[in-house]
Amino acid sequence: MAPTHILITARPFGSHLKTGYEVHCRISSWARICDNIMPPRAKAVANYQKNSWLATTEAGLDAYGGAIPLTERGKVSEGPGASLMLGRQDKVITPPVTSGILESITRPTLIELLSEVLGMEVVEREVDRTELYVAQEAFFCGTGEEITPIVSVDRLPVGDGEVGPFTKKVIDLYHDLVRGIDERCPEWRTPI
Repeated sequence: MAPTHILITARPFGSHLKTGYEVHCRISSWARICDNIMPPRAKAVANYQKNSWLATTEAGLDAYGGAIPLTERGKVSEGPGASLMLGRQDKVITPPVTSGILESITRPTLIELLSEVLGMEVVEREVDRTELYVAQEAFFCGTGEEITPIVSVDRLPVGDGEVGPFTKKVIDLYHDLVRGIDERCPEWRTPI
């Protein structure tokens, strides 16, 4: 028998874009893995299996829909399997790749779109936990999460506790671009 070199599991994973889906999050008591434990830049099952599973399970048991792990230094990292962006003082802020995040495809795509299409200033820097409590808007972004609005953190509303106008613009833009409705950036789509 030949050794297995790759295993791919397929399962249905529907889109929640433009469905009104939103998430209430909690700061996880589980810290995000760091580079000297296991490289978070690697898109590997092991990185999601325990660290993300523990944070997600804890959040679910406490009646939250999502978790936000912090780094070992107490800074915001990312959600389980998704990057995090927040809107504050007319800027989009996202933790840097040195905050234990996956260097994903969706995150740099959004950074480019936010800057070049929506004309927003995007700042990559460390994010304090309390900044989530005073953000006007926040969302997760990733292949599976697409754009998922965060409407509260630790039971405190993000902004007014509703999906904000900026996040709605991002959802509309992302939805239309990835489906080819907006024909810009055809190199980001592969017809199948």
